[in-house]
Amino acid sequence: MGKRLSIKGWRFVSLAMWLGLIALAPPAIADNAVRLRILVITTGEIAEDMGFAYIKPFLDEIGVPYDVLNAATEDLTAAVLASSSTGGSCKAEDAGCVGNYNGIILTDADLVPGFTPSEWDILHNYQKNFGVRQAVLSGWPATYSDPQTPYGVYLDYGLVYSSSGTDYEGRWTVPASYGMEVFEYVNRANPFPITDFAFAANPRNDARALRDGSVPRVEPLLRTQNGEALLSIVRYMVAPQIQPVREVMISTITNAGFLVHSKVLAYEFINWVTHGVFVGARFVHMAVHVDDLFLPNPVWDTAVKAINPANTYRLNSVDVNNAVSKQAAFRAAHPAAGAFKLDFAFNGAGAVVDPKAVRLTANFADDLVRAVVVNKRNFRFINHTFTHAAMDKAGVRADAPCDYATFTSAADIRAEILKNRMVWGLLGLPDRSENNRVLVSGAHSGLKDRRCTDNPALHRDMFNVQADDTAFDGGGANPLFLEAAANTGVAYLAADSSQRAQNVEQYIAQYEDHSPMDRLMLPRWPTNIFYNVTNPAQLEDEYDHIYHGRFVNSGQNPCEIAGALCSRRSYAEILAVEADVALRHMLTFNRWPHFFHQTNLARYDESGNTLQFDWLNAVFTEYEQLLTLPVKNLPYYLIGDQTAARLNLKSAAIHATWDRETNQVMLFANKAILNLPVTGISGGELYGGQFIREVAVDNMPKAFPVDRALSQ
Repeated sequence: MGKRLSIKGWRFVSLAMWLGLIALAPPAIADNAVRLRILVITTGEIAEDMGFAYIKPFLDEIGVPYDVLNAATEDLTAAVLASSSTGGSCKAEDAGCVGNYNGIILTDADLVPGFTPSEWDILHNYQKNFGVRQAVLSGWPATYSDPQTPYGVYLDYGLVYSSSGTDYEGRWTVPASYGMEVFEYVNRANPFPITDFAFAANPRNDARALRDGSVPRVEPLLRTQNGEALLSIVRYMVAPQIQPVREVMISTITNAGFLVHSKVLAYEFINWVTHGVFVGARFVHMAVHVDDLFLPNPVWDTAVKAINPANTYRLNSVDVNNAVSKQAAFRAAHPAAGAFKLDFAFNGAGAVVDPKAVRLTANFADDLVRAVVVNKRNFRFINHTFTHAAMDKAGVRADAPCDYATFTSAADIRAEILKNRMVWGLLGLPDRSENNRVLVSGAHSGLKDRRCTDNPALHRDMFNVQADDTAFDGGGANPLFLEAAANTGVAYLAADSSQRAQNVEQYIAQYEDHSPMDRLMLPRWPTNIFYNVTNPAQLEDEYDHIYHGRFVNSGQNPCEIAGALCSRRSYAEILAVEADVALRHMLTFNRWPHFFHQTNLARYDESGNTLQFDWLNAVFTEYEQLLTLPVKNLPYYLIGDQTAARLNLKSAAIHATWDRETNQVMLFANKAILNLPVTGISGGELYGGQFIREVAVDNMPKAFPVDRALSQ
């Protein structure tokens, strides 16, 4: 029984939509054309193939159209790879023939046992005929001969195994000929640590040929400290040609989504196979939200290992002026940060003379308020509601009243939102009209239901999840809150990614908010720089209590408890761990902000150091050890706009073809799209050595000139 063919894994478009687009396609363009689409060949489903699980999130986040062929259950045929206007397989030299893919990614080097020698021949012939590159994510540097007719070597990466290990210090050795198009975004001056299993190999570079007559020539891009190859380009040469007939990038490093080295490498696998011309774009992002401006926060008491309600901290003018200086110093120390600005999520009740007054008056006599107003152009601002009051459902417990204040009407919640906008105007803070579309509720309330209790004894974990909480996807959101947000023109609602069902960008369609448009949930990442700490000693103490000390004090062995630590961590160790977590977030290309609290911006020593900028400096120091890409620092409303545009693209059918005779990309879609990101066409922004441009497309084909920016 042969393998069954089924193309799946469509990006932007279902199979039916794709077939419809082909039927509507314009007359055949010149030969030597390929569709801007990647074929990912796997050894199994996503739960079975670590390489597939690794590369899929990057393809999805960047927005690259791709198909998946499971080598264990599906056959690769010539017709899958190239098709003519009349149907059936074809070659590039045939009139009207278009290659269906401008890049091939293999999750494993040999695809054993699913891929047959004849399928390898089909794949290699397509690559040679259409000039399509291939990338291998991981695996053994294989050489295989065909035991059947015709005899001969059908797979050979030109490498000879040398060693294996789990801890290599890689050294970048990118040849000058590839210097402008391969790993131009990494910091090649620094060692590149490989922290999981890898095979190291040596280039053979002899005259041994494959059965198609091509000879592999290996050019290592990344070597071990001993000079062995870990990542290479293999150029298959046929004399007397001086250009390769086929090119492959092969990694013999284990790659997985949880490994930092894999996150750094992932983009180039995609960029390499597409020649840097594809639908989609990647940017690295970092936004930092500082919540609760103008309000005091309770502070951790190291003596009692708990929050002392009588002990609070509220920023002052010294802290704000220091933050301005620290922000400037941070930018100067880290070129990748550019014109980075903190975002203050503020509560206006702490900035007015009388929060209960009918007519609000700004409290310019207040030291903090004056400092914020004077320095307002150094920061950005977000509506965090007027008083930070809970937006959760009210009165759901029949046996007891809520143990925290709640709102019983959408009108009251609406007033909380609008009052904060009034304070925005009173203080003259910048960009109010744009930011009106964004809201951060107090403690992200209104998206889950605490069932009227806020009892620390019921908390199951450090993220304030109680045993009786109702999560967002279980009916926990408050429809009155959503109605008030809709009524005040809020389009984007902040969510806590640590909470169940809040760690995904999604339109809130399952709750009635009496509006024709749904709110869009924008997750934010929390950190272990806790909301109730102002200095390293407090952070160390609370961190130890949560992850180590409380288990020791109760007679338990923390080494035997999931999530606990066997020993204390110093402040430097905490920063290193937190920086590593944030780096991993950045390398997903996700736009989500990290959120902190105003206590974290307190000036804790005479040098003006703060927990907030200690964290930022640690994150960017680690980032710049690995990468040279500038980091985008977007305001929250723009994160919302870009997220909405990205979700809109998911439901669109995009048709993109690269005519390499005219060096143009032809684009059209099944609906009007104002901002389709495309990499490798002229115009737009030069980022990481590539042009990235947002274009408007509709159902009428439009041509855009290709510019790979290799001469920039």
